[in-house]
Amino acid sequence: MMLSERELKIAIKLLETKLPMKIKDLSQDFTVSTRTIKYDLEHVKQWFQLQQITVHAQPNKGLWVTCDDRMRNKALQQLLGDERWRQSPDQNVRLQRILVTLFLSQDYITANTLAENLQVSRNTILNDMNFVSEYVEPWMIQLERMKRKGYRFIGAELNMRLFMEHLIYTNLTNYEIYQIMTRITTNEGESEQKFLMDTTLLSMFKIAERHLKKLYTPVIAQLFHQSDLILLLIRLTISIVRLEKGQTIDGYRVLNKNLYTDDVSLFMLALMENVLTELELPLLHNEFLYLSGDIAKDARGIDLTIVTNQVIQYVSKKEGMDYSKDPKLFNRLFAHLSLRLNKGVFNVSEVNPFADEIKADYPRLFKNITEACQIHLGLSAVINHDAFISLIALHFLSSYENTFATKCKVQGLYVCATGGGVARLIKTRVEKEIQDIEIVGYCSIMEVEELCKREQVDLIISVFPIQSNIPVIVVEAIPTKRDIEAIREHVKAFMKDSPSYQPNMPYHQRSGNEEHEQVSLEMIIKGFEIFHEISIAFQEDIQEERKQALQFHIFLMVHRSYFDKQYDDFLYTNQSLTDKQYSDIQILSEMLERLQVTVQRSELMALLQYLK
Repeated sequence: MMLSERELKIAIKLLETKLPMKIKDLSQDFTVSTRTIKYDLEHVKQWFQLQQITVHAQPNKGLWVTCDDRMRNKALQQLLGDERWRQSPDQNVRLQRILVTLFLSQDYITANTLAENLQVSRNTILNDMNFVSEYVEPWMIQLERMKRKGYRFIGAELNMRLFMEHLIYTNLTNYEIYQIMTRITTNEGESEQKFLMDTTLLSMFKIAERHLKKLYTPVIAQLFHQSDLILLLIRLTISIVRLEKGQTIDGYRVLNKNLYTDDVSLFMLALMENVLTELELPLLHNEFLYLSGDIAKDARGIDLTIVTNQVIQYVSKKEGMDYSKDPKLFNRLFAHLSLRLNKGVFNVSEVNPFADEIKADYPRLFKNITEACQIHLGLSAVINHDAFISLIALHFLSSYENTFATKCKVQGLYVCATGGGVARLIKTRVEKEIQDIEIVGYCSIMEVEELCKREQVDLIISVFPIQSNIPVIVVEAIPTKRDIEAIREHVKAFMKDSPSYQPNMPYHQRSGNEEHEQVSLEMIIKGFEIFHEISIAFQEDIQEERKQALQFHIFLMVHRSYFDKQYDDFLYTNQSLTDKQYSDIQILSEMLERLQVTVQRSELMALLQYLK
């Protein structure tokens, strides 16, 4: 039997969560009546019965399934593989398949062909094509219609690829990401998954994944975020599919490998060479730039110190709120824009599960940030506008909503596949809903063990079903009310079982009896000392117009170090460095150590932004 799109998602929810789910909560999640959910559950129960999995139901408790991990994983693989691909497609699924089909085709495709492939009527396809046209328009791609020939996409090769990687990446489920990362980082064999790929894309993806698995070592986790590796596989898949069709990005210029000597580039080169050698395809210059994300950069020359201030000032004026009084906002926004516009690796495809919610709930803020970016950043350079704007909006929302708790809390770690901005909003939301928890960090699957060693972690909140000695709560990418309640119950249980629990205090945190005046004086003097030392050591590298911004940044860095509020330790981990930058970091590190200011590597990387 085949499940509908909603029935499929309900079945996945039942398998992924180990807590009972109430019909009322499911109706709220899917915005349908409880009667509709009950009807869907009849089909879901029949499907589980065929898999020999029992679905339990109690009036005051909810629904849940019982099976061992092997059966659970097998059922999930089937739901996310053949079942998902073969299900009776609703309009959203049809549109996605039509988009993939048109992307892969060099010739026109008729409505009759699409209708036959998707097993729907020709009139249904004709109606769908209007939505297809609207879907690709923001990506500067046109849907060409030709009588008696059919449809095809017209647009720049880069735009076509960026659109397809965005479509595939944003449709990956958490379980699929978890499965891919597990296969890459462990000795687990291949499992059948199709997600949003037809046979051509899937076969190439498997080749790329196999070679990535061979090259993977624990050191790679320090060079790439988890999301970077997934995106690298998707881009490599798209690249080789297009190369086999003769579709290159601006010609056949061969890559000069001697130009790239940093660790990130060398790893990508090794991966590309292995894959392209097997498929007998050339190693081209622009294909390498496409994989790294560098080819889509067109924001060079922007002074981000000035631009960050201009964006904050513009939004403050429009919102009637002086955001410039929050120094954390400047630092976080500056760091985000540095990664987004100055980094040459994986900076094009933005994914933000809160994008639609933010745009709907905060339309005025969204509009004001959009205007600020159009004026000061040149928004036309950013293809995925909504995701980019919403990620900036997260920083303003966090600035507005952030509160500083003082009482002892359960220490939580959030494991996700999203960017820092999204994780930070989730941290704010969870801490706001549950007063007795503090999210001490957020990371990808690859960094869980390292962070658990470095921080005192009492509870792991994860979008993936990971294994750990520490209690794990599996939640949705956007935590639902049910997820919040599950976290709250675990926190209550932990506080009850550990009445003498006291969380580790940050290394630099001072007691409440310390004189504030003395603390302020110490930080001001230390800031001046550091600025003076850096100004002398890098006299030729600091532009005159950047000195004031550097001094301001150093003062805030000392403040962050003092109160243990430094930049995320993995914020810049995958940014490639030149030999000079390595040398500059060494000089800065020795200097700060001599001045008895302890900072993380991410803080040193941020200082490089001010040097030539």
